[in-house]
Amino acid sequence: MPSAFQVFLNPVLPIFAILGVGMLFARRGIFDASAASILNRFVFYIGAPILTFSLLTNASLAAFEWPVLMLYFASEMLIYAAATALARYVFQRERREAMLLGMTACFVNHVFFVLPMARVLYGDAASAPIAAIIVVDTVLIFALTIVALELSAPGTHSGRKLVTLLVKHPMLQAIAAGLLVNLAKIPLHDGINTFTHFVGASASPIGLFALGIILSSTASSNFDKMALTVVGLKVIAHPLLAWLLFSSTAALANPAWTSTALLVAAGPCGAMPFVLALQYKVNVATIARAVGYSTVISLVTLALMA
Repeated sequence: MPSAFQVFLNPVLPIFAILGVGMLFARRGIFDASAASILNRFVFYIGAPILTFSLLTNASLAAFEWPVLMLYFASEMLIYAAATALARYVFQRERREAMLLGMTACFVNHVFFVLPMARVLYGDAASAPIAAIIVVDTVLIFALTIVALELSAPGTHSGRKLVTLLVKHPMLQAIAAGLLVNLAKIPLHDGINTFTHFVGASASPIGLFALGIILSSTASSNFDKMALTVVGLKVIAHPLLAWLLFSSTAALANPAWTSTALLVAAGPCGAMPFVLALQYKVNVATIARAVGYSTVISLVTLALMA
């Protein structure tokens, strides 16, 4: 097993480096927020959905460890609830911002950050557990958060509008298509596989580069206590809670799934709450700082967890 320092040198630091390059180029004025927005739109609508589709079409669904997934989801919901309550009642944040801070504390940057690291550390065997976690996060955490945001928004709430938002979401479409191809055993032409692997491989580096640009534009010399609280819940409390839940269940016999799930739990805050905050016109400063802080701290935590 490689040492923590070796894991830090490869794959943690090389994958983090592209985010640092994004920050550097933003500070030099070569890229700005508008460029990051364009890059994010590519990742959101094309790169990440195609990567997810590719993962699901190649995953062995019959081999999914559902007890691991359900315990992981339980750990997420506990962290989500704790962060939301702290943001709302201790830090006095607005309801929708508190909700998105809760999501920030449990929703991992698994597609862009953890997946490429896990593949280096564990090979292609890591793809199935992460693909399964992506399904759980997107179908449950992401979709339920959108519903909650819509219901908490002022004005009338239409069930048809909620369904339309979910049906039109590119990640949910990719998951549905990937599951259909997999379960129906629909053969894909080699050209389609080449396309999905080629385009899907671009999602992680472009997404991290764009995130670096965004973090550079939201950087602040003042520490944000709420952001630090979210980070503590994400990179310390979440993997610890997941480990306790996994350890308490003797039925979890597949160490490859539990080790990969723990690696995901120790990952940095995902950028999707930031995207939702922009869409719903919620204050993004604390969310962006939490993503930035957690990404730096996870350089150490991921190396120790691997």
